[in-house]
Amino acid sequence: MDNFIDEVDEELKRERQLALWSKYGRYALAVVLLGLISVSSFIGWRQYQTNERTKTGLEYMAAGELLALGKTKESLAAFRDISKNGASGFGDLAHFREAALLASMGNTSAAAKVYDGISKNSAIDEMLRDLALVLYALNMADNAAPQALIARIKPLTLKTSPWRFSALEITAMLLGKRGDQKGAKEIYKRLADDPATPPRLRARAAESLAIIGG
Repeated sequence: MDNFIDEVDEELKRERQLALWSKYGRYALAVVLLGLISVSSFIGWRQYQTNERTKTGLEYMAAGELLALGKTKESLAAFRDISKNGASGFGDLAHFREAALLASMGNTSAAAKVYDGISKNSAIDEMLRDLALVLYALNMADNAAPQALIARIKPLTLKTSPWRFSALEITAMLLGKRGDQKGAKEIYKRLADDPATPPRLRARAAESLAIIGG
């Protein structure tokens, strides 16, 4: 009887943890994308200044204007065309915009495929490739084997990675999803106790820790 009660308790903890992920999953993605926006703005502006009013630059800005006008499908098509035919710089960023739009439209599988392609493209800056891998894991969290994703993003959990906090949070969520509450707890505690953890991510880690009995 005691074993049965323990199993039910663990299952309830897992369900609550997954519910928290469902609640904040999109927010976590948005936080990571804010980092991308900053990187994109810098690289895009640098490219724009270097090449002045290049054809690709103008096309990129026009695609952004379509999105601002609410023409999502047209913007997606434009970014997709730039990602395939545009020069590096704006072309690389267009891949991200394409994937982000696909995800916002609910097509996470297609978005993950684009992010996966970016992460494996050695011609793209390493920091952007790593960001693409984080976003790939986020989009595949509900559809891929947890252990495979954990193994793939493990290098991004090291201190040398600028995306380590997001990678650690995703790892903890995946561990919880596969039933490894002890492993998830250790990571959430690490994130909650580390003053370098971004404040909102730190708060989410503390809440997750409370759910699983930290």
